[in-house]
Amino acid sequence: MGHNRLGALAQTRSWRKVIDLLEDTGSRTAEIASATATAARVGLERAKGDEGLSYSFWLLCQIPLAARQADFGKALRALGLDVPGSPSAFDVAAGFTEAVESHLRQTRGRTDIGEIGQLSAAECLTATATQGQKGLFSAEAENVQNTFGERSTQKNFGFFAQDFFARFANRFLAYHLSRELSNHVGEGRRFGNIAEHEQFKEALELHCRQTARIVREFAGTWHSKTNYESGITPVKAKHFVAHAMTKLSDELSRREGR
Repeated sequence: MGHNRLGALAQTRSWRKVIDLLEDTGSRTAEIASATATAARVGLERAKGDEGLSYSFWLLCQIPLAARQADFGKALRALGLDVPGSPSAFDVAAGFTEAVESHLRQTRGRTDIGEIGQLSAAECLTATATQGQKGLFSAEAENVQNTFGERSTQKNFGFFAQDFFARFANRFLAYHLSRELSNHVGEGRRFGNIAEHEQFKEALELHCRQTARIVREFAGTWHSKTNYESGITPVKAKHFVAHAMTKLSDELSRREGR
């Protein structure tokens, strides 16, 4: 992870609540997710202005627009992605990762949050590009461009953004929970075996995906309107991320009572 770390939570009262919920076999995934988000609220606040997170999202905004151009590779290179003329799924993902890395080296903006955002964005890109394909290396360049181009519509960009923020939320919560979950695996504990531990992780991922629907509801409109009116700049993307993180944080807390 990055040089600006999120910090330990183990000695805080709010983290003690997370541990208590993990020890209570009757507590729900939503309760644990909400308590974790509360314990890590400082990290969520930092995410609102994090350079790596916002820059990763800005590039995500641009790639579907680049896919609408006749020369997809040229449009991606204009964004700073080192890709060939007809980029494959692997080329886009690799080019994206290096572009973010290069930007963070120049700005010295590397943080744990930024790396979570970068990894989440790369996963989002890969999952999108290989949808309906056999794999990362076998996805044909034409299909990759068409798939990304479809994400440029108002409705489809909403799903695209939801996927990114769901992956970010899941990675963010798992980052903190991973320090404690292994202590609750075994006979007589919350997770009687590894399979139950994996089931919890899957439930947490689903919970984050459902929570991120709050972002989908306004992301598509924002993307289409902003691109049409004045273009999506890194600054505007950062403002959107700050708003989205507020929505996510509030929704995580609200979902605790469900």
